[in-house]
Parts: sequence; structure tokens; C-alpha cells
Amino acid sequence: MKYFSRKGLFLFSALAILNFCVVGSAVGGASCPSKAALEKTIQKTFRQRLDVVDVKPVGSSGLCQVQIKFRNQNRLIYSDSKGDYLMAGQLFSTKDGKNLTREAMTEINRLTKDELEKLDKLTAFVVGNKGPVVYFVTDPHCPYCKKAEQIIEPLAKEGKLTVKYVLFPLKFHKGAREECISIICDKKGLEGFRNRYRSENQCEKGKKQVDKTVNFLMSKGITGTPTYIFPDGRYHSGVMPKKAIEERLSKLK
Repeated sequence: MKYFSRKGLFLFSALAILNFCVVGSAVGGASCPSKAALEKTIQKTFRQRLDVVDVKPVGSSGLCQVQIKFRNQNRLIYSDSKGDYLMAGQLFSTKDGKNLTREAMTEINRLTKDELEKLDKLTAFVVGNKGPVVYFVTDPHCPYCKKAEQIIEPLAKEGKLTVKYVLFPLKFHKGAREECISIICDKKGLEGFRNRYRSENQCEKGKKQVDKTVNFLMSKGITGTPTYIFPDGRYHSGVMPKKAIEERLSKLK
């Protein structure tokens, strides 16, 4: 983590995605700065306008969690009572090792009922027809997704859930976008996805669906695969063990 004050501020690569925090020498119970004050501080420091959506204390840590909008995405800042210092990084609890930033980001980016309906329209194909719906965000070139598929598909076959595949080609996977478009345009489904199907059919419908999917998911803070989106709108990025998926689903009942 790198610390820097308002004076002598330097910018670093992490700022490009705005994954930064504000931290000071505050003690537990300190009051939080107002949204207006934080907006002025951020604008002065980073020389750009960022809208502050919400401000609230982080337990008894003396820090304040600040939700902001950056390029139509929710991001977090942590501030002391004055906002004198800034740092890049994520906030962890030393008591239990929890990544508080990731947990908070998942909550503030939780999909609404309308957003889940929108996601439903972006589904490429479905595996299973029983149990709660889990949207599986994946990329045909993603090796971790293959591991996740070996766990989630058997659960669908057992009738424990219905998997709706949402194709999210990552930019650094050359040809993944074209494969996703081909699978949608030629309606190749799971078999085509597994076999890395690709054709010359790059229909407009497929292009629009893939682009809408990428833009929508990125606006919700989802940038990697695999990602699981559950019926309550919460999501998890990274391979989930079978037990973890079953526990998550049991909490929905």
C-alpha cells in the first residue's frame, strides 16, 4: 500500500482503475466527512470530478467507507475524519482476514430484480431446468472457468440448480469475442462452447448481445471470469467449491 498526502501527491498505475482508499490517523468513533467535503477533496487531489454516493463508518475502525461513481461504476474510498491522506489498496480485517473492500463492493453492486431480468435476456444458453437459477459468467478461453464448469454442471444435472451461461469474453483472450458471437449466432450452446466453436457467422445480434453483456457486467463491477450471480443478486468472482455453492444456495431458502 502506498500513502500520500494532499501535498506532494503522486499518481500511480492503480489510479487508472481507481482502486484507491483514503486513510488517516483517525481513532475509533471518529465522525465522517460530508459528501460535499469529500467531493471537493477528491476533485482537488485527483483533478477530476467524482460523485460521492454514500458515506458511512467502517465499524469501530475510525475509517469511513465512501461510495463513489467512476465511469458509471461503483468504487470505494476510505476516509478518516479529515481526509488528509490517501492510499491505494484494499481494506482487510486482521481479526478474521476478511477482505472488507471486496465484501462491500459485492453488496453495493448487488443486482436488483430488474437487473437480473436484464441479465436473463443476455443469457447465451441454459444447463438444467430445476432448482434456483445461477448465472455463470464465463469465457471460452478461461482455464479457471473449465474447473468451475466441472463443479457447477453436475449440480445442474442433479437438479440442484439451473445454470444460465452468460458469455463474457476477456479482451486479452484473442478470438474469444468472435467465438462467443459465433456460438450465439449459430445457436451452438454448451457443446459449441466446450469445443471452442467459431465460424464466419458474426451476426449483428451476436455482436450486440456480447457487447451489451460486457458493458452491463462491467458497470456492476464484474471484470473477470468465472463469476457466479445468485438469485438474491449477490455475486462471487473466482472458482467456488461445490460445498460453497451449496451453502450459498441453502441461505436463499
